[in-house]
Amino acid sequence: MASRTQNFVVDIGSDFSANVYAYANGSATTPLDLTGYYSANGHVKRSYYTDTISATINVAIRETTNGIVNLYLNYANTILLTPGNYVYDIMIRNAGGERKRILEGMITATPGVSQ
Repeated sequence: MASRTQNFVVDIGSDFSANVYAYANGSATTPLDLTGYYSANGHVKRSYYTDTISATINVAIRETTNGIVNLYLNYANTILLTPGNYVYDIMIRNAGGERKRILEGMITATPGVSQ
């Protein structure tokens, strides 16, 4: 299954939340049915070639038949980021242990002035 690419801008020191769609293999319009998928997780790293995780994305499956998942980075995660570009991906698992990457892309972390 080819994962969908979506890029985000995240403000350092803030909460970030986005609802995104998982699409069926090869489609840009047909949602992936997430029935039977019980677990999802995501990580943010500076590069694909490092083992160091910069932040953990909390992932919640919101609508199984419409393929909607929520991505959430809280203050405790975003405050640890330094300004710049990161890569991320989102993996889901079903009861049989099958894993699928449903989303990937870049996160640009931007600094702020106010706290």
